Amino acid sequence: MKQEIILNILKETESGYDLVADKFSHTRKNFWGDLAFIADYIHDGDKILDYGCGNGRLLEILKDKKIEYVGVDVSQKLIDLAKVKYPEHVASISKITSQASLAFPADFFNRIVSVAVFHHFPKEHAGDITKELFRITKPGGTVVITAWNLWQKKRRKDIFNFPAFFGKIFQSGKYRGFGLGDIFIPFQINQGEVFNRYHRMYTTKSLSNIFQSAGFEIEKCFLASGKNIILIARKK
Repeated sequence: MKQEIILNILKETESGYDLVADKFSHTRKNFWGDLAFIADYIHDGDKILDYGCGNGRLLEILKDKKIEYVGVDVSQKLIDLAKVKYPEHVASISKITSQASLAFPADFFNRIVSVAVFHHFPKEHAGDITKELFRITKPGGTVVITAWNLWQKKRRKDIFNFPAFFGKIFQSGKYRGFGLGDIFIPFQINQGEVFNRYHRMYTTKSLSNIFQSAGFEIEKCFLASGKNIILIARKK
């Protein structure tokens, strides 16, 4: 995918989540129960980055942990909501840009968690972000990544509906530069508006390959309840 198209996708994702922040956060008041096992990978004394923290809901399953928490997200409105919800972490929650660079020193975090973020990245950008996560992870540190498993029956309409299929075949309209694994999934906004969110349809293999290429050692990568791809990787 060309860089100009990637940059446009990232820009629209950032502005789109600002637009839907209140409704999106309301539908995600609590952390998903089937991902609560992530807390088992976080230990007292850890310095943890919550990459794509949204409204900060990961903190719900970490409340009994004695950790140094940092949360970042591209949406300023979601960051604002996180600060209201978790005032004790105001100083450690901040907005970042969509660019593949993070203002942290090398070997800084020993745990990085990213929940439901990577499926918003075209594969080229995902590769760049993963290299940056590798840079800021301490040797021996662990990353826990989740992405939606979009190769599901209910998502076939997003791949094979006529406008999408036609647009990808003829490289036209909003589908210019898209491949089969690049899709839009609509999020209904109040007053009938729709935020067409870009998604990349990763598999356990394709996501693992990205992290391996960045230098991570894959400990496991699997489907949880058929809905989420879970990747656990370590920096040697």
